[in-house]
Amino acid sequence: MKKFLFTVLVIGIVVIVLGCSNSDAMSTETENDNDENQELVIVGQEIATSLDPVEPLTASYLRSVGVAEALFIVNSEGEVEPSLAKSATEIDATTWEIKLRPNIAFWSGKAIDANAVIASLERSRSLDLQALPFLDDLTFHEVDEYTIQVKTTREHLNVPLNLSYYQTVIHNAEAKQDSIETMDFSGMYKVVEFDSKQKMVLELNENYWGEKPKINRIIHEEISDGQTRVLSALNGSSHVALNIPVTSMDQFKDNKEVEIVAAPAANTQTIYLNLNQPQFQDVRVRQALSWALDREELVLLGAEGQSTPVTTWLGSNPAFAEAKNAVYTKFDAEKASQLLEEAGWVEEADGIRYKDGNPLTLRLMTWGGDKALGETLQHQWTRIGVKAEVQHGDYSLIQTARESGEWDASIEAWSTFGEPLSLLSGQFSPEGSGNYGGYNDEVTNELLEQLAEASDEENRHQLALKINERVAEQAPVICLFPRPQITAVSKSLNGFEEHFRQFENVVNANLLFSSSHSN
Repeated sequence: MKKFLFTVLVIGIVVIVLGCSNSDAMSTETENDNDENQELVIVGQEIATSLDPVEPLTASYLRSVGVAEALFIVNSEGEVEPSLAKSATEIDATTWEIKLRPNIAFWSGKAIDANAVIASLERSRSLDLQALPFLDDLTFHEVDEYTIQVKTTREHLNVPLNLSYYQTVIHNAEAKQDSIETMDFSGMYKVVEFDSKQKMVLELNENYWGEKPKINRIIHEEISDGQTRVLSALNGSSHVALNIPVTSMDQFKDNKEVEIVAAPAANTQTIYLNLNQPQFQDVRVRQALSWALDREELVLLGAEGQSTPVTTWLGSNPAFAEAKNAVYTKFDAEKASQLLEEAGWVEEADGIRYKDGNPLTLRLMTWGGDKALGETLQHQWTRIGVKAEVQHGDYSLIQTARESGEWDASIEAWSTFGEPLSLLSGQFSPEGSGNYGGYNDEVTNELLEQLAEASDEENRHQLALKINERVAEQAPVICLFPRPQITAVSKSLNGFEEHFRQFENVVNANLLFSSSHSN
């Protein structure tokens, strides 16, 4: 009897131990299953209109969610690191050698070798105007299967930095990048569903060459209305909400479920003037428009105080901090009025300035979160007699207007981080892809040529400052402040990284939901 009881007891203990062990195993399996089934929801003001990286802004959206990759990437500290490239070596003043990672492939299985990389970069060069500032000075040659020689037109050009921009993402140049079935990239996530400007669904690339992400599925949705994006973050229907309007910051105060990420951006909120319009061909008018701006008020009303004024284009780049408030050292409406008087624009009884019977008009096109900024600019210009109006809408309206030539002014914020000549040439040389207004100034062009030939670092820095100052004086553009980049992130999501180029750095392999999260 005792033996029987002892046997039963032992069996019971074994069953309990096995049961606990199985329970722990099941719990672990469940956690692992939950990891595999997690779905990350990202919402933004806009998503891609196309899948082809040579179309405007498409590459930035694809890169931001882990679909597209370039040879190099800039980390949150501003350091250039290898990505698809394994290494880069400067051989001499005009030659670099790039080693590719061996045995990595596009989604289709096609090898990402020297030939494929060069074909991708050449396609971007020929079809994407925004890629030209980064590729125009480079010539590529295949050395062997995984080695590329890069020749530069000027000495000591930082080739890895140029090849880190989203405009240089590597894609299969032989594939049709027009559908989810034919698009071919290398990223950690594949596109499995796409509705232009509505939704993109991504799933894990099981053959990804790098660190495998923890989250298997991502939904990237466009929510154009800012308040609706805010509500999606507050009610938990999205985990990352990009482009939060600065006017909505108070709604997140003391929120226990969502945090605000607002890494300082290296870009300049810039008004581009169409110099083909008669009223802007006189430099005094352009200068007056800049002197008339109270940039402190613009930051307060247009950016909810979430930025700082700059008066020159390079002013938002920490490397050129001395240029932050150059030329237009203060708000001076009196000087603005004086310049307009000298240019022949006389204020009439209705408060508007006229010349030869024509009113001084300005139609400013804004998009995204810049509506309040546009209205503040309208008010400030009206004070000096400009008949200003604001047209707020989708970015495509600005693109269409530029193509037709029927526009006066528009707002855009280009990155000021990078190699100065590439950046300044892209904005202010006659052929620059960001030179929307047709600026062509002999002095600026000469300074750009000197910068291209300069080899000494300090000399290059000083020449960049001179170009920056000359442009500010000629005022083909009017600089305001770095555009705030505000992101709402669920506190259930771990691993989100602040980045000064947040717009192209949203998803990373370390993103992981906390154990308390459930779909």
